[in-house]
Amino acid sequence: MPWEPAWSRLIATSGDASIWLADLDAADAGESALAILSEDERVRADRFVFDIHRRRFIACRAWLRTRLAERLGRPPASLRFEYGPVGKPSLFGGEPLRFNVSHSDRHALVAMAEGAEIGVDIERLRPLSDMDALAARVFSTAEQAALGRVPADRRIDAFFAGWTRKEAYIKARGEGIGFLGAIEVALSPGETPRLIRVAGQPEELQRWSLEAFTPVPGCAAAVCLEGPGRHWNAL
Repeated sequence: MPWEPAWSRLIATSGDASIWLADLDAADAGESALAILSEDERVRADRFVFDIHRRRFIACRAWLRTRLAERLGRPPASLRFEYGPVGKPSLFGGEPLRFNVSHSDRHALVAMAEGAEIGVDIERLRPLSDMDALAARVFSTAEQAALGRVPADRRIDAFFAGWTRKEAYIKARGEGIGFLGAIEVALSPGETPRLIRVAGQPEELQRWSLEAFTPVPGCAAAVCLEGPGRHWNAL
């Protein structure tokens, strides 16, 4: 494996699929990182009001390009992306390598898989003043009932377990957040992560493998990989 900086590491594999973790605040966001971004990425970076958000965006996009380029054996700056209807990126020209990226504050994840769709989500665990209202908008009736049965001191964990699992699934499919309400997942502490229901699409339950993990303390994360029975090996 090529030399890795201290702020980036491989954390899990599933066959030829992989998940990487980065600390964006420790990553390079200077001129060398900016140089490998595309013109539209530089324009997006310039739109950020706060410098910390601009630096994290630059670091994340440069890191994503570096990870993909190493896998493909190509220069990072040469990669071109295209975007789906709700903005999911893919490599231009029908490359079989699929990928997804997610970040929350300083931490980011990149997930890659050859010839299989993949989605990943990470969220920092934190109190939410509107958690019940948000759950009512994006969780099914059964999910809300399951959340209500969780002890109060575990409810934040359960909420973000449900949120990240649903997000990983819709990102794997390339759907928007409006699709969250059509999905039901297992979210109770100790319950095996899985898709329980996708409205009107029962075949989806066998199409995907859903896994939850803790990439860093204080964060919840989930990955959804196309193909039944896919298991991840933590490193």
